[in-house]
Amino acid sequence: MASGKDLFVEVAAGGSLFKQGDAAGELYIIESGQIDLFPAGADEALATLGPGDCCGEAALLDKQPHTASAVARTRSRLLRIERMALPDVVRANPDVATALLRKFAVRLGHLESCLESCLAASAQTVVPPPAPASKPAPPVSAPPRPAPPPAPRPAESIPPPPPPAPPPPAPAGLALRIVAANQVMALDPMRTQFLIGRPDPATGTKPEIDLGPFDVQRTLSRRHATLLREDAQYFVREDAATTNGTYLNGERLQTGVKAPVKAGDKLRFGSIEVELTGA
Repeated sequence: MASGKDLFVEVAAGGSLFKQGDAAGELYIIESGQIDLFPAGADEALATLGPGDCCGEAALLDKQPHTASAVARTRSRLLRIERMALPDVVRANPDVATALLRKFAVRLGHLESCLESCLAASAQTVVPPPAPASKPAPPVSAPPRPAPPPAPRPAESIPPPPPPAPPPPAPAGLALRIVAANQVMALDPMRTQFLIGRPDPATGTKPEIDLGPFDVQRTLSRRHATLLREDAQYFVREDAATTNGTYLNGERLQTGVKAPVKAGDKLRFGSIEVELTGA
């Protein structure tokens, strides 16, 4: 690795950029290559960053140790900005500050969305308060002598109870086939919501449908769209406007409007083409 005075750092494939728990003093912006982020004890990368992404910024700004280890997946070249030099770099190149603010805004929006989802889930699982203890029954006096039973009435025909309502239809099994890789991802039929996108290294969130490994052109947003299930019907919805859009059978979806989908439909998220198939 280069000395502390160099602006650029080159890391060979498999080399370590920094380790979890190390003191943080620099922000890194990836110029070329790919960097994997590993939390403590993890064998798989939490996220993979590419050109234009940054790492180490949270630890740099709050002066805390790194919360994950960064390892080069491929030979990588990164711009290193030390804490003391950050104000000078921002004054000389305001685009650096703009890019950082844009990434922070995206990560903050994702964090707010996660908090809203957690609050909604907790509101649905609130345990009702226990019923008040019943008062002891008053002492029972001796029952009065029963009256003679009335004369039996003629039997009346009682109509049979109505048959129970049929159960709702079971959800049809669906799977996603990645067209370019010819890889099939089965969907859990018990889930009602699937986030489609790529991992967010800032919050540690990984979508249920992770298309990041197939996004070689980096056209996919971290929260690109959502697949919903209502009873036996599936829908797709683009929650926030994306640059590269979401398409159903060749037509771009309107942001915030869910569209019904079924086996045989073709979806496109950015440049990634997906076909719905029966599981």
